[in-house]
Amino acid sequence: MKAAFVRAPFEFMVKDVHLPKLSSHDVLIKVKSCGICGTDLHIARTQAKEWEPFGHEISGIVEGIGSDVDNVQVGDKVVVESGSFCGKCDNCRNGRVDLCINNIPNIFTRAKNEALPMGFAEKIIVHNQSVVPFDGISFEEACLVEPLGVAYDLVHTTGIDLGDNVLIVGLGTIGILAAQIAKLMGAKKVIGANPYRKSKFSVSRKLGVDEIIPTDKISINSYKFSEGIDKALVTAPPSVIPEVMKVMNYGGIIGYIGIDYSEKKFITLDANEFHFRKLQLRASYAVPALYFPKCLELIENGVVKVKPLITHRFSLKDIAEIMKETENNGEVIKAVMINK
Repeated sequence: MKAAFVRAPFEFMVKDVHLPKLSSHDVLIKVKSCGICGTDLHIARTQAKEWEPFGHEISGIVEGIGSDVDNVQVGDKVVVESGSFCGKCDNCRNGRVDLCINNIPNIFTRAKNEALPMGFAEKIIVHNQSVVPFDGISFEEACLVEPLGVAYDLVHTTGIDLGDNVLIVGLGTIGILAAQIAKLMGAKKVIGANPYRKSKFSVSRKLGVDEIIPTDKISINSYKFSEGIDKALVTAPPSVIPEVMKVMNYGGIIGYIGIDYSEKKFITLDANEFHFRKLQLRASYAVPALYFPKCLELIENGVVKVKPLITHRFSLKDIAEIMKETENNGEVIKAVMINK
């Protein structure tokens, strides 16, 4: 059984691995699709100090189950939550599973602790709590449930209301998905901001973005907004937040998920301006990974469209080439591995 591994900076290998015997709550999954995420790029750039498995936007077919698994059967089509909630800590028991302090089961920590492969592999083993059955959509569409859950969490955290003017900074997968959800939540106008990329601008406009600021030609705070911005969703690195703050309406809310591991992770804000304009800055961090059933339903009903975002498809053996292309080619929106 083959699986991919990464080491920074941008070294990759595909090798044969042995999977252990299933424990009582384990599920063996034949991976059918796995998408490349921005987290995978961060890992490949700087975070993988030694060889490690990667890939967490996963869909596949159940090939085996442990003795205590009762939520799926062999042959079921499933997606995988990258991190679930324990159900035992105080936050979980108080109804805030989104604030679970244990974040288990988790495919990242289990892969590290037990030397298991992750999504860029032919097969994987995960805890049964992490699998969610689905039907009615393709495997490549299903693997985008994970980033759709991230986008939903961002919109939910920011609190899009009926009639809001919304700015989305960063028109990658998360940004374009968030734009569709913002429209569903009643946003009056959705404005995107991104350096000009033909594919991203075209898909964004088709999926509901009303205006796009080409940030390689004009800065966000020099753009002429007709009514200002009520809510902003930042999927770009945090260094853009001070600029976004300047275009917010009185009482505006900025939600963000962008991360940066360089010195640009530090930002400086005018605290007085922030205070007297009653602005809010809210961090969205979709761990544990929630909302999968809702997101599957949105895709199945055609309410949120994910297929137009898939610009590249590849096989496991080509993982090195496509990871480097995703890093260097701004026209890539979502690259998805397809296993036969």
